[in-house]
Amino acid sequence: MEENINTITKSLLIVFLLILSVSAFAVSVSAETRIIINSADWTDVYSAVLYGNLKGEQSNFLTSPRHATILPYSIPKTVDGIELISSRSSPFVVGYKAMLEADGYKNVKETRVTNGNVELAQNLTDITKFIVIDPSYGYNAISVAPLAVQGRYYVLFANRRTINQISTFLQGKTVNEIIIYGQVDREVKTALDQYSPKVINTGDRFDNNIEVVKLYQQIYTTKYGAPRKQAVLTNGEFIEQSVVSGADPVLFIGFSNVPDQVKAYISKSQLEVGTLVGNELIGSATYIRRQTGLSVFVKFGQGSRTPSNTIAQVEDLDRFPIPTYPLNIDIASAIINTATNNLEITYQNKAQIATYFKNILLKLNQDGNTSVIPDDADPTFIGPNEFKTLTYSLKDADGKTIGIVGENITLDINAIYGESPKSLEQTLQKSLSAEKVSISDGAEIEIVDVLFQKTGSKFLVKVKNIGTVDAYAAAELQDVYVNGEYLVFSTNSATRIKPESTATLVIVSTMTEADATQNPKINVKVLYGERESVLIKTKQAILELKYVTPQIMIYVLVTIIILLLVLFFLRKKCRHCGHKNPIVRKTCKKCHEKL
Repeated sequence: MEENINTITKSLLIVFLLILSVSAFAVSVSAETRIIINSADWTDVYSAVLYGNLKGEQSNFLTSPRHATILPYSIPKTVDGIELISSRSSPFVVGYKAMLEADGYKNVKETRVTNGNVELAQNLTDITKFIVIDPSYGYNAISVAPLAVQGRYYVLFANRRTINQISTFLQGKTVNEIIIYGQVDREVKTALDQYSPKVINTGDRFDNNIEVVKLYQQIYTTKYGAPRKQAVLTNGEFIEQSVVSGADPVLFIGFSNVPDQVKAYISKSQLEVGTLVGNELIGSATYIRRQTGLSVFVKFGQGSRTPSNTIAQVEDLDRFPIPTYPLNIDIASAIINTATNNLEITYQNKAQIATYFKNILLKLNQDGNTSVIPDDADPTFIGPNEFKTLTYSLKDADGKTIGIVGENITLDINAIYGESPKSLEQTLQKSLSAEKVSISDGAEIEIVDVLFQKTGSKFLVKVKNIGTVDAYAAAELQDVYVNGEYLVFSTNSATRIKPESTATLVIVSTMTEADATQNPKINVKVLYGERESVLIKTKQAILELKYVTPQIMIYVLVTIIILLLVLFFLRKKCRHCGHKNPIVRKTCKKCHEKL
């Protein structure tokens, strides 16, 4: 352990000295021009930095109002000019151009942007290749940045609200290639179909990232005769100059756990050095060094840019945060059920995003004795703000029954979790007491049918209680193919079903009629039990998907038919000749007099 700490400390020192050297060199050498970004919108910052890299110009960005007074210390007064890009709606500083000029900078030109992503792209007249991503997934922008610089692509942010503007922009450009990266809205795919785009979307952000690194290495090898031996290690949570410079590919390594496919790629690749930007992921980086032999250096700070005492302070790197989806799994309770000889653990998803989790170590401690309970199950899906109870047979790794003695029973749980089954990048470690109960569960259900209601995009799962006690049931639909990727949809809560009764479990989805044709059969999983909050039983079936017309539509159709019949049979008598005419006529069909 001490050896590892010393190694990491040496790495920190080496990189710190390198950073100080580079900072000193940057002060002594003036660039031709400099770009400065004054915006609190990360898409503006990212677009402007990429814009500068594609033009071959150095850029700096503000990270706060206070940073506006610090940044000039790292920019020599001898620069030929400054291109200041300021947001119209969300600048950090108003009047920054005047501040720079008062500070002695010459030839400061300010460009104010409303949508910097598109407006800056219009100035890159030589760019004919584009990467399109959804701005909701900020880490995707970090993943493709090095590829964009090396391959001379511009990154466009598109969703259903902005695709018309993006389409208009592309119509005025020569477009030689478009890559759609990650998940995007259906409207975006439809609008870009005319360009025959290449799509990179495996459904997993680490797999997507690896595909981009491979493309980067292909381009780099074509240019320089060999692949790049060094990569930036990060998790896509912030913009930093070296991360988006294009000098090295960006490889995602996970927050506190390294996904298997990342380890496998590093082991098979020709990468020799990894530069970890920031020290938040030092645990993952250390694990990578041990497992793969990759040399890891840490870039965590820079020399002070403000006048100080003899010993200069170390400043943090200039990093601009990108919006992220925080994951948060917890253990709500653990129960030893002596009636079933099972351990029942209830997990809680405290986040607003669906998550997958898996136990990697489950230890039962009682009266000084420890038993390991194996968990060979695949990662488990848990919906946003949902509770889910899993049961584990009280048997050890050799299949022997674990006897329960005494009352003082504790449980040690090590779990990993993430946003997809292969992206289990975060860890949960928790110790808690296990309560002993004796509760049998006689609930029994049968999955009857699964239907799709086009209006409201709802799945209707019909479940019958074939037992003798009340049952609670919730449903999951697994591997539903929607908009180019496989998704899981679930009910928001459990439904009570009386014996011999049938209930309809409603699941709201994003599936369209076009998607429905890609899902002739649906994998239905129903979790059920006597206790509403502890659904310890499961039943699964693959059923043919049927369609249902909402009752209100039936009522509307019946009403229309009745009205048509009334109009057809209802007659009015002519006062001149007595002929009975249809109710809609204005003149008599027989005598032609006005009715």
